[in-house]
Order: sequence, then structure tokens, then C-alpha cells
Amino acid sequence: MTLSSNTSKRKEASRYYKVKLIWYRMRHGMILFSIRNLLLRLKINLNPYWIEREGLNFCSEPTLGQAQTPYSVKKLEKGHLHEIFGSLKYSTKDLKENPNSPYDALGLFQNDQLAAFMMIRFNQFTLNGKVFKLKPGEAYLENMYTFENFRGKKLAPYLRYKCYEYLEEQGVAVCYSVTEYLNNASRRFKTKLNVKHQALYLHVDLFKKFKRTYLLRKY
Repeated sequence: MTLSSNTSKRKEASRYYKVKLIWYRMRHGMILFSIRNLLLRLKINLNPYWIEREGLNFCSEPTLGQAQTPYSVKKLEKGHLHEIFGSLKYSTKDLKENPNSPYDALGLFQNDQLAAFMMIRFNQFTLNGKVFKLKPGEAYLENMYTFENFRGKKLAPYLRYKCYEYLEEQGVAVCYSVTEYLNNASRRFKTKLNVKHQALYLHVDLFKKFKRTYLLRKY
């Protein structure tokens, strides 16, 4: 099965795409988010984020436009996920098999081309070195990504909803996720899902020597 075309992979990794990404962030009010990413190169990480709760009970099913070719949701094999991460130059360290933090991945396909994907984490998840425990019947949703050729089609909320349905069939009704405070695009996406804030944290990492995560507020 083809996860994405070679053209799509080259586009996502090209220099032109990176320049276009900078323009996208500026156009969508993500200047502070971009500044934070620049500071990361200096080993300065100031990252406020929300822990969110979401699920079937919080939103209605999103609808897609009349696409010429319908979309389908499929579970991704672990080897295919490694291939996707490699094409996006993502770190694969979190894809190592860990009995304390097992994961699944779902992909949204048009024919055999991967349009978007996301991951589901069980038992526990880790953010900036802080471990968050999950109870039975809970899951953590992460790494939502839509390939450039398919952006602007409202595929992310649709795949997210299908993920809720997939988890409900497995007896998982409570879903958590993280929204970076400075990432306006992610905040708009989560607004469409009517997520509920659970807690606001601030992670501080200065030159890999001083690392702290502070709970700023509970909701």
C-alpha cells in the first residue's frame, strides 16, 4: 500500500515547502510560535500548553465536501508509520515498542494515497519529560498531520471524529490531547472539536541544564 506519493514526500521535505511553511505561520498569526521554534535552536524552550479533553460527546460529526473520490480510514501498520516519520524527518524514538505506553495509528486515505494521519497512546504519555498516567478507558491523541496536497479540506476534524468512533468500539470514551498555547492553527482546530481545557502547564528548558514543568491552572 502506498502511504503517500513520492511527489508528496519530496514536497514536504523541500526547501520551497519550508519557506512556504514560514509564510503560512505568519499569515495565520503564528509569529510567536515561530519565534519559539527559533529559540529552540538556541536551546531555550518556553512552552505553555493545555491538556485538553475531547471525544464524541463534545462535538458533532464533521462533514466533508463532495470529493470525487471518497475517503477511508484505516489502521496503519507500525512499519508504515516509521516510513511516514522518516519522510517527514520526525524523530522515531517515540515509535519504539514500550509496554508502558503502547500506541495505534490511523490514516485517512483517498484511494491508496495517505491524506492525513494521527496516533493514539494508551496507559501513559510523556510531555517534556513529565509522565501523565492514563486510566483504563482513556487514551491520548497525538501527532495529527495533514499532508500539504490535502490541506484546506477540513480532513483533520473528520479523522479526529473517526478516531473517537474507533476508540469507542474498544471501550475508550475519554480522550486527552495537548494544545500548544502559541500555536494558533492548533487552537483553531481544537475549537472545531469543542475541546475542554483540563489544565495549563508551562515547560521551561534552558540550555538543557534547567528543566521544570509548572502547573499554572486547573479548570
